[in-house]
Amino acid sequence: MGSEDLFHERKARSNQESKRRKASRKPYDRVLIVCEGEKTEPFYFEEIKVLLEIDSANIEIDGTCGSSPISVVKHALSLFERDCASGDTYNKVYCVFDRDSHETYEQALEVVNQTNIRLIKAKKSTEVIFTAIRSIPSFEYWLLLHFITTTKPYERTERKSAGDQVIDDLKRYMPNYKKTKKGIFIKSKEDGTLEYAMAQSKRIFESAERSGNLNPSTNMHELIKYLKELKNNK
Repeated sequence: MGSEDLFHERKARSNQESKRRKASRKPYDRVLIVCEGEKTEPFYFEEIKVLLEIDSANIEIDGTCGSSPISVVKHALSLFERDCASGDTYNKVYCVFDRDSHETYEQALEVVNQTNIRLIKAKKSTEVIFTAIRSIPSFEYWLLLHFITTTKPYERTERKSAGDQVIDDLKRYMPNYKKTKKGIFIKSKEDGTLEYAMAQSKRIFESAERSGNLNPSTNMHELIKYLKELKNNK
């Protein structure tokens, strides 16, 4: 079999797989969430998927990229373009990353913004598809808001990163916390702390954006709200 025949065969298989996915998909948004691998976030979003009974055909959670913000965004873009090429697409793409001391944080935000502009200009979308879900300094700040309301800024010291300092504060309330901890979302639902965290996160984030002082803040509440309402977004 020649190379051209192989190409057409692979393309046919890809199109068949795309049709199969579409046929099994529920009538609500298809969403991609890309986050840093081997950390709490992939487990956290998998728990959300199961607890909210979001169909696996409608959501993909990927943590196979590097830890830098730009690697998260570029990987999300690669997965998005892969599915576009197969005749399928995501309605929403969420790039979840921390600020901490990453040098590519601002670059990642700019790529997200420019990607949305490009897609709209190319008439591939009429609305924002890519959203950056960022936590300053780290995802653990979102978890900390389940227990207390704090706007204490976190800065790197000679001994610890800003993110490690948030973990120290979090361990006052979750003594056994570690980066790969499971069951966090489930426990927040059982304890009734999730709604409190969402309200505090929204208030702090909006205030931080107005003031321009984003340390600390997170817009994780936006993604959680979207996922909770996903089945109604028809």
